[in-house]
Amino acid sequence: MIDRKELKASAKEQVKGNVLTFFALSFVMGLILGATSVSLVAPLIISGPILLGITLFLLEVTRKGEGNFETGFHGFKNFGSAFVAYLLSTIFIILWSLLLIIPGIVASFSYSMTFYILADNPGMSGSEAIKKSKEMMNGHKWELFVLLLSFFWWYVLCGITFGIAYIYVAPYINVTMTNFYEKIKLETSNN
Repeated sequence: MIDRKELKASAKEQVKGNVLTFFALSFVMGLILGATSVSLVAPLIISGPILLGITLFLLEVTRKGEGNFETGFHGFKNFGSAFVAYLLSTIFIILWSLLLIIPGIVASFSYSMTFYILADNPGMSGSEAIKKSKEMMNGHKWELFVLLLSFFWWYVLCGITFGIAYIYVAPYINVTMTNFYEKIKLETSNN
């Protein structure tokens, strides 16, 4: 059983000193995605490497205590796998969502560790990372759902402040999620 309070307490400590870097990285990545949104295909092509870069940054924060802005762009070094992972997971989630909303949500939890796995295994293909994520999340989807639900009042605060609180809340949630990955990775490697 994953201890939510422990994950969140660790994340609060890890986020200290990294909020502005995370904000700057998110802002720049948002500008890049925004600039490519004139095309329907371009955001689809670069979203995978952007997500991988942000994941690499988050892993750096949790493992070293400090994330470097440049790390956020290292996702482009593994462009092919990141693109395939994003494309396939998006297609699968959409297909599951066509059945009903709930299967789509379950699928998104199943694939939620894909970019973490890809970050830790740069030689792995995107489809292999998706498969590994499904295996890793077996028995942990509900835990992740409850963990994300535990941020409810933080989401409310973001709404009340018209998104300003998101500057702190986004890194806090993402680093907590990264800590969740680290815990289940350790658990699954011990089995």
